[in-house]
Amino acid sequence: MKNKVTLQINLSPGDYPHARYILKHQLTALSTQVDEIILNVETKPAKGRFAEGWNKYVGLLVDFLKVEIHPHYKVKIIPVDYSETIKKNVARFFFDTDKMPEKDFRGGPFYAYFFGLFTASNNLVFHLDSDMLLGGQNETWISEAAGLLEQPDNFVTSPLPGPPRADEKLLGQNIVKQIGRYSYELVGMSTRIFMLDKAKFKTHKLSLKKPSTRNQIKAIIQGNPNADLPENLFRDFMWRENLKRIDFLGSDDGMWSLHPPYRTANFYDNLPALIKRVEQNNLPQAQQGFYDIIDEVCDWTEARQKLKQNTWWKKLSF
Repeated sequence: MKNKVTLQINLSPGDYPHARYILKHQLTALSTQVDEIILNVETKPAKGRFAEGWNKYVGLLVDFLKVEIHPHYKVKIIPVDYSETIKKNVARFFFDTDKMPEKDFRGGPFYAYFFGLFTASNNLVFHLDSDMLLGGQNETWISEAAGLLEQPDNFVTSPLPGPPRADEKLLGQNIVKQIGRYSYELVGMSTRIFMLDKAKFKTHKLSLKKPSTRNQIKAIIQGNPNADLPENLFRDFMWRENLKRIDFLGSDDGMWSLHPPYRTANFYDNLPALIKRVEQNNLPQAQQGFYDIIDEVCDWTEARQKLKQNTWWKKLSF
């Protein structure tokens, strides 16, 4: 491989119930394709749903990484460092400012994403959230993605969102155009899974911004920073610099991703079997071309019932 690549994965104590299964799945699929693996472990609790399970799982996550991951995979486990000096360095690298938010307006991770990219020894970084599932698992996908990023107008690339359909359609995606076999230019950016060349930030910086008025009010009420989502900052950067996002399958079986949209007892109970189904591409036809795991694969009834009980924000208008 011409350019060295870092695999970087964010972990938080609340991720333990799924990470104890999915992390090994991710490392098995990607460890032979990269030159460095960094696991960044969140050290500062968020608020609301992002803080769920922190006290319950923090010790279990540490033990899991020490016993089941570190001895068996060549990984660097780096806690997220919130010291003022490091925060200043991270802020300067990405934003050319001395300060940056620690969390977004929801109380979710903000600084942790940029700290993870910052800690990578290599400019090419393949980032994964801890819940992302990978199918296809072609052993050349990373090198193919690195080749795409050599083109100056390609800013970010990701595996195909969802298992491939025979007709090559993508469902639920904002497509600019199809540029090749199972290869697409898409609108925007997702911080759940992406590969980029962080060297671009040495000369071009992101801009911090506030979220919508509605979300600013939400942040004030919940006591969170008035910061928009990182993916929106990346999206604006791409618009400003006329850069592209390319999602592609790659050669042979390629690589594709699946995202679990909810967390339920049923999801956790069936996760080992679900991972095996993804690895074997043993999924219903309705899942093909679609990025979020559908009800035919995992019953999300419990999650939808909870959502109906928490819809008071929808009654507000600004």
